[in-house]
Amino acid sequence: MIDRAARCHPRDRVLPGRQAVRYSAAMVTVQKILCPVDFSETSRHAFDYALLFAQSIGAELILVHAVEDVPLFATYADPQMDAILQEAEKAARRELAELIADVKAENVRVRSDIIRGRVYKAILQYAEEQEADLIVMGTHGRTGLEYAFFGSVAERVIRRAHCPVLIVPHPGSQEYR
Repeated sequence: MIDRAARCHPRDRVLPGRQAVRYSAAMVTVQKILCPVDFSETSRHAFDYALLFAQSIGAELILVHAVEDVPLFATYADPQMDAILQEAEKAARRELAELIADVKAENVRVRSDIIRGRVYKAILQYAEEQEADLIVMGTHGRTGLEYAFFGSVAERVIRRAHCPVLIVPHPGSQEYR
């Protein structure tokens, strides 16, 4: 017996217990692209990619930087913590403004925002609130102990996002070659 998924056209998608569905280009519209940035070289490369993509399809590009919230007890232990977070937000706003100021693209609207919270959760929540059609983000390609300690924001976003996620590796990484 031939598997039903094996007989489908490449554009057909089959979910367990469901009929094959053929997607057409008319069904796939991308009007809002969310691009989370951490101001690393990798995220700047992803921003460039997202900008070109948004320009080519006439989509709005939303740049977002997530400031990691600290636990409530940390603010009690260190009264300066709130001031540190506010300073981090100010610095992030300056960086976002610089990124947008460098944009010389036509046919694309770019805006930015700062969000707070656990980074991957904040990105996911913001993507839903903004009704993003696509998330474009870079990946640092952490492996081994570094991955075990820090995890992967990109992987968590991919696994839980309500919309497609496009991961852009850094040009110098092994994945890019």
